[in-house]
Amino acid sequence: MAGQWLLQAVRRAKEKNLLCVYCLCACSLAVSACGVPEDIELGYHGLPIINGSPDYNPAHKAVVALSFGDYMCTGTLISSDVILTAGHCVEGFGPSAYTVYFGNNLSSSDMRYVSEVKLHPHYNAQTITNDIAMLRLSSAPPAGVEPVPYLPHSMGIMQADLDNPLEFVGFGQTETYSTGVKLTVTNDLDWICTTPGGCIVGAGYGASENTICEDQSPGGPCHGDSGGPAFVVRSGQEYVAGVTSYGDQYCQYFGCSTKVDEFEDFIADFVGGVLGSNCNGAVDCLSGYCVDGICCESACSGTCMACNMPGSLGSCVPAADGTPCPDGNACNGQETCQARVCVAGEPPDCDDNNVCTEDSCDPATGCVYNPVGDGLPCPDGDACNGEEYCRAGICIAGTELDCDDANPCTDDACNPYSGCTHSPVAEGTDCSGGPCGPSSCRLGHCVPTDTSICDDGDPCTMDSCTPETGCINETLPDGHECGGCRMCISGQCIIDDKCVVGGGCGCSSPAPLSTDAAGQFLLLVTGVLFLMRRNRRN
Repeated sequence: MAGQWLLQAVRRAKEKNLLCVYCLCACSLAVSACGVPEDIELGYHGLPIINGSPDYNPAHKAVVALSFGDYMCTGTLISSDVILTAGHCVEGFGPSAYTVYFGNNLSSSDMRYVSEVKLHPHYNAQTITNDIAMLRLSSAPPAGVEPVPYLPHSMGIMQADLDNPLEFVGFGQTETYSTGVKLTVTNDLDWICTTPGGCIVGAGYGASENTICEDQSPGGPCHGDSGGPAFVVRSGQEYVAGVTSYGDQYCQYFGCSTKVDEFEDFIADFVGGVLGSNCNGAVDCLSGYCVDGICCESACSGTCMACNMPGSLGSCVPAADGTPCPDGNACNGQETCQARVCVAGEPPDCDDNNVCTEDSCDPATGCVYNPVGDGLPCPDGDACNGEEYCRAGICIAGTELDCDDANPCTDDACNPYSGCTHSPVAEGTDCSGGPCGPSSCRLGHCVPTDTSICDDGDPCTMDSCTPETGCINETLPDGHECGGCRMCISGQCIIDDKCVVGGGCGCSSPAPLSTDAAGQFLLLVTGVLFLMRRNRRN
């Protein structure tokens, strides 16, 4: 598909017979006039010779292909979510038009989408000036893809860099008119143009202001490579020094890239990277240091030093007293800075006063509260509100006690410590009503005035009555007297063997004599007395 786009672009260019400097844009590029001075020679000279080779450098995973409509460009991931590309690759298109391809070949790439497009406000398609733009990814790049930082102005391209190598990478047209494979080629820097109004390069070709150019020998970028990087190395670190912008029609004599360091403010405003701006990593910062989530002037190492202090964002200064300086163990307290020294804190109290949890401390997360087994009791000390029990770590309230005994002769209450209580009301309290008729309270029982109503004839029952239920014949406790030398045992009135009846010789008798026995006893006594008198007479 990409190759077909490219052939269509070449055919259209030949049909229009446009003799001009061309933007090295999408493979189906719509070519426009370049607005160069009239005295500069324009033309194209035969077939392109690109001479690139496949790029397998892991660091160049950050170089991506951009597809939008029938067009294709190249770009570079310069921060965790920002793609740097050419301005003519975004003019007239919104975020939804773009698909970003991470990989070495479009046929086997990871795709991402775009949430925001930023074109330089002074981009001019006629003069091809300020040809720079950015795209913001709507999601994180694939794992293993690390951004390549853009070249800051403090390290910018200067005259001393002439004849030094630049490495170009892109997915565009090759000398065989194929596209869609990531290629690389290295060429020396030949021209630097910072002159207002542009410069003349090579055999009279025009270069726009703030561009860097090379002679395409032994190779260089071409159609579809627009927006791709021109890499330069500073102190072992690779930077994006240029963004492929334009060249001669057949990519044979010269190519120019936007000079990135001249647009630091524009890039930093969208990406961040200046001291004090937010960052996710070192690549997001011009200084190369991301500390405390802020682009910092240095690594800012050392205890109780910080780069995110209000009023000093981006500067490494002593942290304010009270700033956390954790040692990674949440169980030994929260360490804080005091007078630039990290001071240990108080270990956390993990007791949550909940008997339904087992309390402990995890060094990584702090206090941990695990539920105990469901159904375990969790009494609150109040017997009146029922028996509480644990469920899923929560103490569930029980059912409140019902202390009403339906007895009008007791005051019903609940003691938090012992539960229900039933105290007798005052003796003689009227409890008349219902089947009992006229009644009054006696020893906590409702006793009818007419005792025969509830008398069951059993001396071992307490006969009473309640207006609600009627007669109650409650068994008296063991040992209750139920007649002379008799007591109640298990509800039965039986003889008490240990009972002693006073008088005379103190003989004990199990029970009072009956009338017949008393008569016999009197006859016996009379006979004895008669015999004793007779004996005296004799």
